[in-house]
Amino acid sequence: MKKLIKSIAIAALVFTAFSCSKEEQKSFQKVSIAKLATVTPELSIFKEALDVTGLTATFEDAGNYTVFVPTNTAFASVLGGMTVTDFNTANPGVLAKVLKYHVIANAGVLSKDLTNNQSVATLQGQNITINLIPNTYYPAIDPDLNTYEQTSIFVKDAMNNSSRVFARDVLATNGVIHIIDAVLMPSNN
Repeated sequence: MKKLIKSIAIAALVFTAFSCSKEEQKSFQKVSIAKLATVTPELSIFKEALDVTGLTATFEDAGNYTVFVPTNTAFASVLGGMTVTDFNTANPGVLAKVLKYHVIANAGVLSKDLTNNQSVATLQGQNITINLIPNTYYPAIDPDLNTYEQTSIFVKDAMNNSSRVFARDVLATNGVIHIIDAVLMPSNN
């Protein structure tokens, strides 16, 4: 967990320091959601999925998005050994639908703004449900997070599966990302 957060922060800092003009270097938050995904190795499959589906430009441009980004491990479990391109070819339109199901448009929602049993509309059109669970480890260190966490955040999808938010509130120029441990699946309707 700490490694992932450090990885995101370092990657964003390196990107900002070496690829931005002097004007852009004045603000650390001059990195878009797409750029954060590009420079964070643990989010490379998410970035590849954005590229394959043509959604990269959406997350490079101005906007105000909240994106629940699955890790590479989460994506790998869904892809079942297939590449992102092969999966997209075998299942036309499914990958774009799944990616949009991870996005709340027109709202940069921080973890402090989430409420228990909150139903939230996604860019894909279906809702996800936010569940806040008192952390059973608190005030001890949570072994999954290696930090103190009073409340764990889970996102429940249309298939009634939950994904844990384990890296919160990663700010970008066009919104915020929360990193999750499973891919959210919309219903087939």
